[in-house]
Amino acid sequence: MYYVMVWDKDLASTGRDGCLDKMEIPLNTAIFLFRLDAEQFPILSSLSFDDYDMFSGLQIDFLMDELLAAASINSLISEMAKLMMSLMLKAKSLGKNVLFDPFRAG
Repeated sequence: MYYVMVWDKDLASTGRDGCLDKMEIPLNTAIFLFRLDAEQFPILSSLSFDDYDMFSGLQIDFLMDELLAAASINSLISEMAKLMMSLMLKAKSLGKNVLFDPFRAG
């Protein structure tokens, strides 16, 4: 499974689960994002099933910009992109990070 989360790294650094909120990204959406052109979508195309990816501050803004652009070229992911951006806005409002986690089980 592939998740995007609102992540509290301070909480995680004390040995507790840093996940404050999460949503599962469907496999077909994740694969679409990974295969985007690296020049046009440097953040989304760098995501993978092999590693965690964490973003904070302005990086979250850039990530949301790329998601919006990706949704404009593939309407099939537009609803998922809206949900992901909502989660990212929550992370920003809380001053937390956005974490993509390919290892978390349901």
